[in-house]
Order: sequence, then structure tokens, then C-alpha cells
Amino acid sequence: MKTILSMSNIEYIITAEFHIDQGSSLIHQVPREIPGLQTNLTFLPEIMIPDQIHKREEDFTLFLLFKDRETGDFQYLYDKTTCDEEPYYLYTIVNSLKHDSYERGSRVKSISIITKLPYFKNFRPLLTLCLNSYFKENEIKHLENLYEAISVKNFSLGNSLSIIKKLLITSILDLPINDRIYKDEAFRSTILELNKVENLNFDLFIRKDLSFNSIINFNNMNIPIKIPMIDLPDSIGDYLNPTDLNFKADLINLLNARLVTDLHNSELTIYGQQTPPIIILINAILVGKKIIFLSYDNSAGYIINNILLMLKIITGGGILSGLLTNYNIFPILDVSKIDCLKKCDSYIAGTINPFFKYNHKLWDLLYDLDSNELFLSSNSSKPVSSEQNMFKNSIISEDAKFLSTLQLSLFNYNDDLTTVQMIFRRHINEIVRILLSSKNFNNDLLPRDQQSTLLLDGIGYFWTSDSNKLLEMSCYQSISKKFQSQLYSGKIKYNLLLPNLANEMHVMIDLQYHLQSLNSSSNKLNDWDIWYNVLKYLISGKTLEVFLLSTYLIPPNSSATLQTRSAHGNPTVFEKNKGIELLLLNLFNHDDKIKSIVIMILQELRENFLCGWCFENFVKSNMMYEVAFKDLLAIHQ
Repeated sequence: MKTILSMSNIEYIITAEFHIDQGSSLIHQVPREIPGLQTNLTFLPEIMIPDQIHKREEDFTLFLLFKDRETGDFQYLYDKTTCDEEPYYLYTIVNSLKHDSYERGSRVKSISIITKLPYFKNFRPLLTLCLNSYFKENEIKHLENLYEAISVKNFSLGNSLSIIKKLLITSILDLPINDRIYKDEAFRSTILELNKVENLNFDLFIRKDLSFNSIINFNNMNIPIKIPMIDLPDSIGDYLNPTDLNFKADLINLLNARLVTDLHNSELTIYGQQTPPIIILINAILVGKKIIFLSYDNSAGYIINNILLMLKIITGGGILSGLLTNYNIFPILDVSKIDCLKKCDSYIAGTINPFFKYNHKLWDLLYDLDSNELFLSSNSSKPVSSEQNMFKNSIISEDAKFLSTLQLSLFNYNDDLTTVQMIFRRHINEIVRILLSSKNFNNDLLPRDQQSTLLLDGIGYFWTSDSNKLLEMSCYQSISKKFQSQLYSGKIKYNLLLPNLANEMHVMIDLQYHLQSLNSSSNKLNDWDIWYNVLKYLISGKTLEVFLLSTYLIPPNSSATLQTRSAHGNPTVFEKNKGIELLLLNLFNHDDKIKSIVIMILQELRENFLCGWCFENFVKSNMMYEVAFKDLLAIHQ
């Protein structure tokens, strides 16, 4: 083998076979044996080759591994005292070929990569080519050639964007930013901060879908591999350019699922037997339940895709993170891994084996994908009492808006996947704000030398009345307590926790709360006080990007307020930026003091490259705003 560069796009390539008499077994490992194989990774071939593979020609599996920082050994479960935080993905392509020359008429082989790259699915064409060659000759040279072909490439952009900037760029759906990034190299370089990179990676080139490409030469063919332009925490694949063909079908299936139980769980069935399954699943993850996805009739890949969909929903594309490391995600497993489950307080696991369905001790919530039904475990839920049947919580306004918006998007407008993702992002952010309520500001999470000051009272979710707040908080009370425990113990991370958004002077203001309060007649604070303190907070590029992101995360007041046309003329449920609209409307405020502050805020926004580009597009979209801004600017200069 030739010398490989040390950048480690993939750590290992391994193959396994299934023999009718001997079961699954490892055949080859490249470039060497996997550390920890003999001691920690028992039954590894069994998770590479799924049950029921004889029913189909091909399938794929996925499993997460963790590496010991000192020994370098891989293991199935994360240990925060010894393991690297980032998981490794064991991604496997499996083929089942039928031919009379094979023993008992069929032959099953698989090829796997172990990698830290969350866009591992993009290597599938290469793995398929390699597996076909390997099937014919059964020689390790094909694996060595593939390992070398991938490992010599550099997939890194070399930049380092903040989580705020990543969230902001991927939230701008109402402006033509995608076209500008693709066509304008200088704009792209500045937005992605490539202009700060010392040694640019000229091996990568941009595609119109806003992914980068790298060409890998294998088997005398040039195979393009897509590299995401922006990587978000706990996001598998490419968030900015989702391409999963089953995304909408699986989501619609989830929306049509039904709860089949006479049991009640205060953290799951918050609206009684009528609680929508998607709400049950979201709540189950927020409080750290044991969840099983089961399908006997479908492929392992089908189960895995449904689990990845649920992770996409719950993380909101970077709003929440830490789940891949701390929650115990087993995309597919069999009975040989039951001991792993027994060691976990919470997990999401996929399986083909019906044995799990009838063992209630192993789960709190089971989603049967074949019947499209959810079941509660009799071990962790109680029979519904007559009192619970009589007194049920009314659905809170945020859940109602989320379900209504999602259904409109999928069934009425057939929105693209980025719009659907934005619906998830806004909803998860709002639910977390409800769950944290007054505890969104917690200095205990910060080092003593970084204690922050709150500029203005009012944090968390904004309710229009105290009575609504009391009713809706009581509905989510048990979930709130458990979620806060998950958050403050470090199992889940909320990337928009208020102390994380403090400016360079360690000063904070809950921008989203106050922007929403300005739009309400029940606001108890003076409008001037709010705008003045917003201006005091905006002292840097970071804070300006936090402000603009906050405007994008404000959800519609109701499904009736959704706009019907996008910038490209297609019907959509995506609402234009309500926060910026509110800011621009105050150009016409009767109070000259407020108008002066708004002008200063807009001037600050204009000074930031990304915020300034967005501002120019916002203003140009409405001649009234453009004229008012120019007139007021002339007065204040």
C-alpha cells in the first residue's frame, strides 16, 4: 500500500460475509485490525449484516462507535470520562446475490467504512463500486485502493464559522442568498470566511446546489463526492441541501400514525389519547425516554431513515445538540446488543426483530413502522383513569401552530425540504423556550469570570397573557422539569441558551422575547426601552448576527398569517421575516425617539457584511421602507 496522508477522511474499511451455517463473520480490515475489536466490539459482523437480508438484494446499516482517548480502542457506548465526544459512524452497504453456483443459491457480502464525516452516505457510489469488484475477486487490494483514493483527498474548507452564523445562513429562505453564494465568488468567500483561510483547498469546487465537490479517482473512474458547505452539530447529511428522497414520505407517514394504548404517561400523552404521535416522539426525546423503532417487513435502511428523520426534527438543525453523543443512538441492532440497552438510561434504537415489541421492560415508547402505530410500555405508563379521561389539557398554541403549519406545507403547498426543516427549527426553539421559561438565564453554566448581566427583564417564551402562561406551562410542567435536568447535566445542549448569546461586554438581552412582545398589545414595557436596550446590546458582528437570527426564528402568529408566495413565485407556507418587518415598520413610528433608535439599529446592521446584504434586500422589497429609510438617514446625518 502507498503512504496515506494523515487527515483520516475514513479510519477503516472492513468487509463481512454471511454464511448459512456459520453466520456473519469479518473477512478483511484495512489498513489494519480495528482497535478494541477483540475486547469491546463483540458481535460486530451482526450489526453490519442485518436480519432478513435474504429478502432483498441490497440494504444498508449504520452504527455509532466511540473511541477511547488514551488507548484508541473503539467501543459501543460513550463514556464521558474516557471517550472523544464526536462519534464515529460505521456505515455499511450490504448486497445479497442469488446464483445457482453459490451455496444454497445466494451469497451475502458487505463493505463498511468507519468515519467521523457525517455525510458518510455520499460515499455510497464508491462503496458500491468497490463491493462489486470485491464480490467478483474477493481480494483485499480493492479495499486498499479505495482507502487510499479517499484518504489522499482533502475535504476540509479550512474555515471556522460560529454556530450562530451557521444557523443564520441556513435560516435565510426568503432572500436569493443561494444564487449569490453560487455565482459570486467574492461574496461566497466573505460569507463563509474563506478569505481568512491561509491555505485554500483548491481541490473543492462549488455546485449549484450549494455543496462542494471533490473528485475521487477509483477503478479508473472519476467519482464526484459532495461535501456540505455548512456543517451543523448533530446533523447527519447536508442540512443546507437535503436530498433524502424518502424525507417527505416518512414524515407524512409519521403525521398519519396513531397511538394505540389504554395507558397514560404524563410526559408523553400530555393531551390524553388524542396526543399527536409526532408530539409524543418529540416529548419522549426531550425527557430522555427509551424509544424503539420496529419494522419486520421493511429494510434496515428504512428503519434507519426514520430514526434520522426523528433526529432531524428534534435537533432543529443545530438548535439542540449532544444527542448523537449522549442519548445512545442505535440506528439498527439485534438481540445480541440487548446488554448495551440495559446499560442505558435513554436511547433511540431501531430493530427488525419483533421480540422487542413484546418485552416492555426494554422500552418506554415503541413505534411500529409496519402498522404505523405507537405503543406505550406498561412498565413506565399507567392505565388511564376516569379522571384523566374527563380532564385533558387543551393543546397549547405553539403545538397547534406547528401542526397546522407542517400540514399546510406538506399537503397544500408541497414546500421544498429546506422550508420543512425551518418549520422544525422554529418549533423546537419555541418548545425549548417554553420548557426553560425563566431558567433560560442560568449563570451556573458559565465560568465565574464570565458572569453576564441581563439588560432588560423578560426572557423565554412570550405569552400574551398570564392566564395563557399558567395554562400552557402547567401542560408541559413535568416535561420541563425533566428537560432541564437533561440540559444542566450536559446530556443535551441548547445552542441558543441566553448566556451563550451574551455580547463581548457580557451583557445579554432576550431579543426574541422582546421582539415578540413589541407585536403584542399586552406588552408591559415601554417600546422605547426595548429598542434602546437592543441598540446597547448590538456592539459587534456577532451580536448583529444574533439579532438577525432571532428575527428569523420568530414563528407565524397563526397559520392564517402565512404568506402565499415566495420570492421565486411559488406557493409556500414560509412567512417573511416578521422581526425585520417589525423593525422597518417603526420607521413610521409617531415617536421620533424610537425612529432615531431604529435608524441607528439599521445602520449597525448595514455595517455587517451578511446582515447588511440582507438589510439591502429587505429594504428594496418595499419602496415605502426604502424611501423612509433614506429620508430619516438624511435627517440624522
